[in-house]
This record gives sequence, structure tokens and C-alpha cells, in this order.
Amino acid sequence: VDVPSRIARRLIAPALPELFASYPSLKLALGSTDRSIDLVQEGVDCAIRVGTLRDSSLIVRRLGNLALINCASPEYLARHGLPQTPGDLVDGHWMVGYGSPSTGREQPWEYLAEGHELELNLPSRVIVNNAENYIACCRAGLGLIQIPRFDVQYLLDSGELVEVLPEFRPASMAISALYPNRNHRSRRLNAFIEWFETLVAPHLENDRQG
Repeated sequence: VDVPSRIARRLIAPALPELFASYPSLKLALGSTDRSIDLVQEGVDCAIRVGTLRDSSLIVRRLGNLALINCASPEYLARHGLPQTPGDLVDGHWMVGYGSPSTGREQPWEYLAEGHELELNLPSRVIVNNAENYIACCRAGLGLIQIPRFDVQYLLDSGELVEVLPEFRPASMAISALYPNRNHRSRRLNAFIEWFETLVAPHLENDRQG
């Protein structure tokens, strides 16, 4: 299987003992790339992908929408105050910039309000291009971030990060399992997909955002 690195590290790896306990004869080759790969050419049975998918001949099993939240460190909030509405962000708040993987351009702050997706151009002191640095800069108090909940749940639990503006979250992101167009899936592939679907379920968005 091939999955995004953060999903491999934060969700799959810690739960593998449970998978192997249920299927003791199963052997898993776990690859972590965010690039587009040829599953048949590279001998991959299944890929997990987040976001909009390119058209392909692969079978797509939609698993749901990953919940995204707004976060800040307690130190940042102590210095800049706790925003109550998106309008508060334009007066004295910073975000950690995130460069688009395709263009390198800094992505705007996004949020949903009354069913509409809106954007704000907030200032940033640093721009990063991967989730590890994005979270690290937030923990260092350099600004607000927008991140899948699963990625920072352990930091929310420990109090190192705090969710802000829960009523103005960004739109959720689709998460899907992709596999080659075969007449039927193997038993081992069925086992993995069903296990992963259960694993990711607590981190999916509710019907509020579709």
C-alpha cells in the first residue's frame, strides 16, 4: 500500500499491532509518497489519497472527509488574544504560511461561513512546504495553522495546541482508497481497506460540511 507520510506515521503505524493480531499471516509493504504513482507498474495493491483526485482508470472508494481545524499554541494566544470571528484575524494575527505543492505560492486562510467558502489574506513570518514544519512553527508560536485534526490530536490532548474558531473551520478534504481496475479485490486487500476505514472513521468530518 502507498499512503501519505503523515497518515502512515500518525494513524497506520501505531495501529499495526491490531491489524496483525487480526490477520497474523498478513505481510504489509508500507510506502509513503505524496506523488502520483502507477499502481500497476510499481506493484502497489492500494493507495490512500487525500484531496481532489485526478481522473484515472483506478477504482476509487471514497472513505469520507477528513476534518480540518484551526489551531494555535497557548503562547501565541496569550500574546495575540483568542479570535472569536474571522474578522478578528485581520487585526494583529499571523498565520504560518503554507506553500502550494504545485505552485509554491502561499495559500490563503480559508473558512466556511453559512455554506460558503471564504478566504482571508493574513500576514506570515515564515512559509513552509511540509506538515512537519507547519506544525513545528505553530508550536513555536509563530502563527495560526489549518490542519487535519488527526495530525494534531495528540497535541490537542496534551494542551500544546488549542483549537480556535471551531465554527469557522476550513472545508474538509476527501480521503479515498484507490486500487487497480480488477474484476475482484483480493481478500488481503479487502482486509486492509476495511481495517483502515475503521481506523480513520473517528477523524472524519460530520455532516455539517457534507
